[in-house]
Amino acid sequence: MTAEAGWVLLNGGPGWWAGVALAVALGLASGFTSARGLPAGRRLALLAVRVAAVALAAVAVLRPAREVDLTRARRPPLAVVLDTSRSMTLGPNPAGPQALAWLKDSASRLEALGALYRVELLGLGEPPPVLDPSATALTGEETPLGRTLEALARARPDLAGAVLLSDGRDTETPGEPPPGLPFPVYPLVAEGGPAPDLWVEGVDTPPVGFIRTPVEVRVRLGLAGLPAGPATVTLLEGGQPLRTETAALGPTGGEVTLAFTPTRTGRRAYRIEVTPRPGEATRENNRAQFALDVIRDKTRVLLVAGTPTWDVKFLRQRLARDPGIDLITFLILRTPQDLALVPQEELSLIPFPTRELFSEELPSFDAVLFANFNYQPYVPEHFLDNLARFVRDAGGGFAMLGGDRSFGLGGYERTSLAEILPVELGGFGPGQAFLPAKFRPRLTDAGAAHPLFQWGTTAAANRALWNDLPELEGANWVLRPRPGAVVLAENPAARNEHGPMPVVALGEYGAGRSLAVATDSLWHWALPRAGRGGDDGAYRDFWTRALRWLVHDPEMALVRLGLPPGPVRAGHDLKLRARVLDRAYAPARGARVTGRLRGEGGQVLELRWAEEAPGEYAAAPVRLPAPGLWRGELEAELVGDSLGRDRADFPVEGASPEGLRPGLDHAYLEALARATGGRTHRPGERELWSHLEGRGRLEVEVVGRRVEELWPGPGLLLLSVFLFGLDWTLRRFWE
Repeated sequence: MTAEAGWVLLNGGPGWWAGVALAVALGLASGFTSARGLPAGRRLALLAVRVAAVALAAVAVLRPAREVDLTRARRPPLAVVLDTSRSMTLGPNPAGPQALAWLKDSASRLEALGALYRVELLGLGEPPPVLDPSATALTGEETPLGRTLEALARARPDLAGAVLLSDGRDTETPGEPPPGLPFPVYPLVAEGGPAPDLWVEGVDTPPVGFIRTPVEVRVRLGLAGLPAGPATVTLLEGGQPLRTETAALGPTGGEVTLAFTPTRTGRRAYRIEVTPRPGEATRENNRAQFALDVIRDKTRVLLVAGTPTWDVKFLRQRLARDPGIDLITFLILRTPQDLALVPQEELSLIPFPTRELFSEELPSFDAVLFANFNYQPYVPEHFLDNLARFVRDAGGGFAMLGGDRSFGLGGYERTSLAEILPVELGGFGPGQAFLPAKFRPRLTDAGAAHPLFQWGTTAAANRALWNDLPELEGANWVLRPRPGAVVLAENPAARNEHGPMPVVALGEYGAGRSLAVATDSLWHWALPRAGRGGDDGAYRDFWTRALRWLVHDPEMALVRLGLPPGPVRAGHDLKLRARVLDRAYAPARGARVTGRLRGEGGQVLELRWAEEAPGEYAAAPVRLPAPGLWRGELEAELVGDSLGRDRADFPVEGASPEGLRPGLDHAYLEALARATGGRTHRPGERELWSHLEGRGRLEVEVVGRRVEELWPGPGLLLLSVFLFGLDWTLRRFWE
């Protein structure tokens, strides 16, 4: 405990000062007047005795004393933060051994600082763990420098400072020191610097990509300790190269832009690879992975109509007005059997472009609609096989609309298209292929719940809208729905041995989907309502939702695979979730859910699913064995009925971000010290110790106060009385 002193007057109020001043004035004045006529020497001696007496009396009355503050060292905490990550052991001149050697050599100095601070040796983490200096291993798999220092500020608000032993390679916020730390940081900068290396600094991608639209990816490359020059950069998907470019690198790196065109929607995963250079410290950072959600900018639709009917007219107008649809229409205005009174070469009508549509351009479409179209005069049957593969393998959508040239009347019964329709053809007798009578379609239970017919805000409002629709006229004969297909609306007036005939049915075939509308009079849902002062909302919504379902809009999916939002690392547990709905779009209870993970190296990991809540399923945690591009696959069925499947690609990073940038980051450490009011120090510098010792001596607190009266008042008064008596005696004697 130490003390700091100052002087005070115990009787120092204004009244005391006034009384003392008056007494001093009277005493001195009487001394001058009573000594008149005496010789100068005697007069001076009497004056000195009188002044001494008056002064002693004044001191005795005012009582001067020394006031002492009792203080002691506060001993605030002083943190020595050791970076225990694996990167401290990497590079040509690693910082780890130097940091451990400094701790060993500085043990006595740190112990001496214990008189001024509470010295703690801490590691990285939240909260920072206390380390044992004799058993410290540099094996950490991440370097959360910024998060550790921020946690330290919260845990120890009275922290005097932190001595940081690190290479400065923050793996969470690289190159960005945490702002606003309330204590100074003193980084110990070891010998060495950045390792010779070429690395992927970052990959800039758009928020989303659009199918069949070029996407540009900007790759930023870093270079240190190696000569400038070209670098080969390759973009891969599923292990297959998509694009290769050459980047021109300067002394510190450069950038290059890679452009590619996605061909499938969904979550896609890609990898960037940079060809290594000789002499690189590590090749782990020559690759980077990213995921991109690929969506549709516009739905590209091919409409092929066999004749210009009212149904075709209304459908064309509806699709053409939708800004989200890119519509291509081919309308048959004359058949090869029509009589031509002019030469063929003088006709302005072009021949039907069969090869271009069903071979060359087919992959560019999302959905193909056949509206009352009989293929035989225009399309060789083997081109229908292309259309079936477009649905089955490429995941395209196909819809067939009714009429007197469609379904059985169009000759599709024994073609490959019949295999992808959700209804079975055939079984009709003479005159049954097309039923011209009027009818009011009836929603099935599945139709009442399906998004295609969710037009109202409530079930009651939706039912009222449906009941208000006008009758339809004319329906194609279909035998029954195919196994696995779903009938949404049926014709109660037309029955066979299998029940009411389907009017609107849908199904899945391979990777794609198909829709059957067994009538050519849906346009009744638009024109009569508009004529009565209403709108064509039912007709509009039906086709909007039908196309969304055909092209696999995620909101229409019964089965959805959920991926974790954050990065996925090899060697860590991954837990996937899934949402499963039944055909009525209600949560599917008791569904059989299966799935697997596939790695680009051929790895297959089966997933075990359990139902956590109605329609919500979770897979048991699985540990991914290797980094790379992985794909999650999910399938669900309910009581033997397949509800669908989903898949998503995602990148898997290495087990640890450590090692991606070996060597010291001097700029980070300098910026951290500057931002916090500290400064960097070399291992052998003495200035750090003198600075800490000087700051520690200033860290004191007052714990009490003591008053010491050095001259007791009674003694001074007796001495003052004695001097006054001596003054009186001498005056009498000398007079």
